[in-house]
Amino acid sequence: MKQFIIGFEKICKDDVNIAGGKGANLGEMTKAGIPVPEGVVLTAQAYECYMKDNGIDQASMNADAIRKAILEGEIPSAICEEVTMFYHSLGAGAQVAVRSSATAEDLEDASFAGQQETYLNVSNDKELLDKIKQCYSSLWGDRAVTYRHRQGYDHQKVSLAVVIQRMVKSDCAGVIFTANTSGNANEILINASYGLGEAVVSGLVTPDEYLCGRSGEVLRVTIGSKKEQIVYGMQGTKTVTVPENLRSIQVLTEGEIQTLVKKSMEIEVHYGHPMDIEWAFAEGSLYILQARSITTTSTQHEELGDEDFKGLPPVKIAKGKMRETLLFNLEKTPMAYYPLDHDFAGMVGKQKSVLMEEAGIDMSSGEYPVNEDGIIFMPSYTIKLTKNIIHILSFIKQLKNHNENSRLGEDALTECRKEFQKIQKLPVGNTQEAGYVLEQMKEMIGKTAYYRFRYALFPSAFAGIFLNRQLKKVDSKFTSFDLLGGLSYVTTDLSRELYQMAAMISKDGAIQELVLKHDYATVIAHNTQLKDMFDVFLKKYGSKSDYNCYCFIAKSWVEDPDRFLMVLRPILRNGQKAELSAEEGMKKYKDLLNRLKKISGDKNFQKAESLIKAFRSYHVIRESSQYLWETEFLYCRKILTTCAKLLQCEMTELYYLFADELFEICKRGTLTEDDRKTIRRRKEKRPLAEGYWNKQMMDALGNKNGQITGISGSTGQARGPVCIVNGPEEFDKLQPGDILVCAHTDPEWTSLFGIAAGIIVDTGGSLSHAAIVAREYGIPAVLAVGTATKQLKDGESVLVDGTKGQVFHI
Repeated sequence: MKQFIIGFEKICKDDVNIAGGKGANLGEMTKAGIPVPEGVVLTAQAYECYMKDNGIDQASMNADAIRKAILEGEIPSAICEEVTMFYHSLGAGAQVAVRSSATAEDLEDASFAGQQETYLNVSNDKELLDKIKQCYSSLWGDRAVTYRHRQGYDHQKVSLAVVIQRMVKSDCAGVIFTANTSGNANEILINASYGLGEAVVSGLVTPDEYLCGRSGEVLRVTIGSKKEQIVYGMQGTKTVTVPENLRSIQVLTEGEIQTLVKKSMEIEVHYGHPMDIEWAFAEGSLYILQARSITTTSTQHEELGDEDFKGLPPVKIAKGKMRETLLFNLEKTPMAYYPLDHDFAGMVGKQKSVLMEEAGIDMSSGEYPVNEDGIIFMPSYTIKLTKNIIHILSFIKQLKNHNENSRLGEDALTECRKEFQKIQKLPVGNTQEAGYVLEQMKEMIGKTAYYRFRYALFPSAFAGIFLNRQLKKVDSKFTSFDLLGGLSYVTTDLSRELYQMAAMISKDGAIQELVLKHDYATVIAHNTQLKDMFDVFLKKYGSKSDYNCYCFIAKSWVEDPDRFLMVLRPILRNGQKAELSAEEGMKKYKDLLNRLKKISGDKNFQKAESLIKAFRSYHVIRESSQYLWETEFLYCRKILTTCAKLLQCEMTELYYLFADELFEICKRGTLTEDDRKTIRRRKEKRPLAEGYWNKQMMDALGNKNGQITGISGSTGQARGPVCIVNGPEEFDKLQPGDILVCAHTDPEWTSLFGIAAGIIVDTGGSLSHAAIVAREYGIPAVLAVGTATKQLKDGESVLVDGTKGQVFHI
């Protein structure tokens, strides 16, 4: 009889193809003498047998059809026999955990954590067999399919094993990282709460946090609220309230912390690299429930010293306009580009140089140079004049021809959209075709950027100078951006529809709770009305991504819809209304026009009115072309995924190639050993590239005197506690009245502006997203600070003076 079940003691970490990543790691630890609850693995071959016996062809069916077929299928008798035999060997009514273990899971480059299902406290053989089918089905859930797509994994090469493991009735449980992912790599971070570890892993509770040294010394303890815990129920698990007297005290004793640190160090030494470990204490004994490689550790640049940067040029402190320019650019480049992103996203900045060259000004030194190892250097920002300088007056005259620019800008945007649609229809059946499409897309991105600068941003700057002078006569607080009220364009439309959606959801408490507490896949599976609503919204705005100009490493809402929920939740939780409706915005705009007309006189107002019309048109073109970029980048990622599949490699490997190298490989149709050596070399240099990038930024922006000074993004003053938000995954941190402090923002962050009392941003400028939205919400903003996220700490009280562009401790 074929053996479909294998005990942990017969499995090692190399058996991923048999036991999946989770099962292989549990077997590896069992063999190493690490205390793992007893269990077995139902092998990936059992999954393949199930699929074959039920006639499920995953190569020709979509994910929905595969899920349905799996749930309706029958488990072959040979598999049933082995599963029930093992279960009965545990004793009557044994409680087991049933965990999915994909064959592309818990690897060193991608954890796949949470992408398939786990079922706890399964207590009879019929339920066990049913949960196995549900695990199989979860391999084809929206969340898992999206994750594999984003990571560049071939769906047809992924299989599923199932871990069946005796449950541990834990008194407390949690997670330990043997390298602090947001700080020093020599620090260990422990999260702990009462009951089963699912409460910590799922984010149900705010756990205790213990920061420790590698020898076990406790460096910092943060007591979490721990209001709830997950415990055994009659069937499955249930959530219960933690008694008041236990919430304010430490979950772990000093002895338990020491035991955890010691055991986690043993596991790290065994594997040879930092680990993410799930653990539990039950009746005084420690059990290890899972261990995986940490795939999200940030490069610890503090550990890189002068010797590491030897041979790389030092950086001078940027001052004045150079500092402002640098910080404005950093909003679009918040971290070191990979080589491929450098070439594609760099097409945007390159168009400024192309445009200025037409006027006789060489600004190519403002582009970020990169060496063969993929290390990016600070631009010099030196300006030279060329023979084309004789054309500068006619160039300026063109930029001031606002009626013509407005018309040409709208025509150019239409042209770009049509050209993009044509490219999307090109075939991508082989590497040559896919490479050609990427070449076309690279040029398309550049063309979109050129038209944006030529017919919107540059003319807008000239129009703004005159309009600002006129508005100061009305009120010194007004700027040209106050003239954008009532406009309909992608950013405002997205924001208003987001608030309308939140208002509808908040009418039903149960639906609101569903959205607030569960991931996207669970939400749409439980409510078809929400699924339909979200489908419509994401079809319109799903290209929105976390970095405006990142191409291949960005995540759009349609690729990772859980990010969309992160944006929606703060609105639901705090119940704030949108800044202004379209009607309110138009009324405010017309009132301002009337005030301007009274003060300016008819002649000046006629000129101003014409300029205002063009200025508003420029802004629509600016925002529309921005969203078109993101849509273009989304398509580039899709084609790169195809390239990786055809070249039989992981998509992440292609990030380390420059565009011309990738195009040549696609023409050739294969990755040579020399290509792979190049990728490996740059991958090894990546920590240095990230470390040097951050060193350059800190050296260029360093505030030696401790002052927190930037530029005015939105006028006014506000006091409040600092809340540092590093990304959408931390949106829930912000509370009403907080001062939002962040490195950069984009339209994904808009919902936070209705909560914050004021904004402090490391990057940006008067044209940035943060400035525009802060003005719309009427809250002060200080931008281009450079080091606020480093200088300020959560909870500190500060005064934001948006008028002066300064921040003060109070």
